[in-house]
Amino acid sequence: MGSFMPYKGVETLIEGMRELPGRTLHLLSRINQERRRELEAIVPAGADVVFHEGVSDEEYAQILHDDAVLVTASLDEGYGLPIAEALALGTPAVVTDLEIFHEVAGDGARYFAPWDARAFAAQVGALDDPAAREATIAAGLEHMRQFTWERSARILWETATKLASERG
Repeated sequence: MGSFMPYKGVETLIEGMRELPGRTLHLLSRINQERRRELEAIVPAGADVVFHEGVSDEEYAQILHDDAVLVTASLDEGYGLPIAEALALGTPAVVTDLEIFHEVAGDGARYFAPWDARAFAAQVGALDDPAAREATIAAGLEHMRQFTWERSARILWETATKLASERG
């Protein structure tokens, strides 16, 4: 999920598919035809990359439940909601080693250096080990338990109260 802007690092994911035979990279968001042609031109021979052109919430959840791994090679993010959604559904993630992604996913993700397609593929491949996959899923579910509406409301209230008292 997301856009196909250059900072999203989709090229890294596509290149990494060279190392992941037998797997499919599902690119879920809508994309303009010029950008799609650019990305299709770099798909390695034999790699399976599917452009969905957008999916419903139900289709998204179904894809995540199908023995999937959520992947992102983004170079900059404000948060990473798709990662949180995937972890909450019990889907492990493989993501770039950004500070915000560590905050969002904790040990529920495996991390790789930006632009490193081989490292991306290696982290996806590491989840082939059933014990590693189960541990990552369990860690993600546990990590997501801290993100509740009650906690969010409390933090918002405390922040607003502090800011109001500082203004005098």
